[in-house]
Amino acid sequence: MSEKLTPKGMRDFFPEEMIMRERAIEKITSIYRLYGFRPLDTPALEYISTLKAKAGDEIAGQIFKLENEETGLRFDLTVPLARVSANNAIPKPFKRYCISTVWRKEEPQKGRMREFWQADADIVGSKSMRSESELLNLANNAIIALGFDKPLFILNNRKILNVLAKNLEFENEKDMVFRLLDKIDKLGMQRVHEDIEKLIGKKNADALFDVLTTKGSNEEKIAVAKKINEEGAKELEEIIANTNELNIKIDFFLVRGLGYYTGPIFEIKLSDEIGNIGGGGRYDGLLGLYGQNDYATGISLGIERIMYLIKERNSINIRRTYTRVFVASLKGYFEQSMKIANEFRKAKIATEVDLNERSLSKQFDYANALGINYVIIMGEKEIKENKITLRNMKSGIEELMSIEKAIEKVRE
Repeated sequence: MSEKLTPKGMRDFFPEEMIMRERAIEKITSIYRLYGFRPLDTPALEYISTLKAKAGDEIAGQIFKLENEETGLRFDLTVPLARVSANNAIPKPFKRYCISTVWRKEEPQKGRMREFWQADADIVGSKSMRSESELLNLANNAIIALGFDKPLFILNNRKILNVLAKNLEFENEKDMVFRLLDKIDKLGMQRVHEDIEKLIGKKNADALFDVLTTKGSNEEKIAVAKKINEEGAKELEEIIANTNELNIKIDFFLVRGLGYYTGPIFEIKLSDEIGNIGGGGRYDGLLGLYGQNDYATGISLGIERIMYLIKERNSINIRRTYTRVFVASLKGYFEQSMKIANEFRKAKIATEVDLNERSLSKQFDYANALGINYVIIMGEKEIKENKITLRNMKSGIEELMSIEKAIEKVRE
């Protein structure tokens, strides 16, 4: 019923899912902060002129516009960063993170809705490839913190692709060719080759694919890249040298469709089933569209795709509440139950009390339904002995003890 009541491509998140999402976001946030990134928040709405300054034709068609056609919902978190950085004096490098919602008016697909969350980390004001290395290390640590194995980072450089376009004389068709290359996973190699051939001719298409299909180690691919564009190849070399513990693969087919990228680009893969779970790159020319230009690079983790993989992995162990203790009370003992609950809350233990004057069995049913591990029983016996009864809901074992001992036991 819920799906029929929400707009296409948008969802309600019930407590079970929200707990997983909040915990995942907290872990990512903690890693971003560990690297010295600072939070930035901006409005969900931007002027259409601001959004279109960055967006290509394909993205411009995906903007949710308001009726006045002057404003629309942001389609990513980079536009607001570029607008803010280009118009404010901020100490550089500005290492910013933002984990929030964006909207794109496109057909929903597995792991991607019209409303979705991104976890972005960007560095403004640094020309050095040290920034790219830091972003890749940051993303690697965030993904490991979420409980996954080391991800695969796919790496390329738009400088190499741009020189290829110039050498093979298809600069005018470059954007169309790159958009086709970006769709290889969907359309297949043969179909993309045929479509590119129609644009730039068989000879140039064959020459292009000869380079793009280069096999071998990263070192061997960099050697090939140096013959095309030494600057771009050296940038890749420097990034890899500073990320030697990461799983990195150079792939000349990697394009990332957005045309504003000016240097290294990257994507992150965890599963063949879901595609990439993040990506980014250098966009040195973007801030100039909004005011003062500066160097900039960034990476984004897709929360929706990460959550899809987390749910697949944790399908059995789903947490329904943050509550760890439920204080059940017999009739006439609610005041004492409140006092006990407050002692547990002072100890930073999430605790609930019965708000509906239910029978003891009904209170147990409630705790079981939410998977609450401990129930405290409060009645005449407990009042007389100045103790509480702590029941382990998994084992069914009950023990009479002091509040202090119960707090210690729950913490253990």
